[in-house]
Amino acid sequence: MKFVETREFSIDPDEVWGRLSNLQTIPAYWHGTREFTATTSGESITADITFAFGGKGKAQLTVDNQGRTLTFDYLEGPFKGIQRVVVKENTIEAEWDVTFKGAYKVLGPWNASHFRSGTRHALTRLCEGLTAEVPSTA
Repeated sequence: MKFVETREFSIDPDEVWGRLSNLQTIPAYWHGTREFTATTSGESITADITFAFGGKGKAQLTVDNQGRTLTFDYLEGPFKGIQRVVVKENTIEAEWDVTFKGAYKVLGPWNASHFRSGTRHALTRLCEGLTAEVPSTA
């Protein structure tokens, strides 16, 4: 599944980047992520992820502050591949290139539609001047 979603915004791009790069608030903006635990070891960031639709995964993250780019390399879970989100001067762009595994593969067209919709909503939340609260995991 490959697609790109773009959203324009009129607020300070550094503010949008600040929200996107704050890894603790990922579940607040990306509702497909129920729980997100990042572990840093030197320059490496690994995340354990529980997805809202079921399943768990592991991803390697790259936070590029200069290029205002957050990259997820999904290594384990219901899908594998890359999600890259870039904050530009007045747009935010999310690119997905992932392959579903197991039962999730059968739901291909539904998955694509669902992921696109979730991405559009996440980009809107990141750009609308909302202050995210970290969801409770209790």
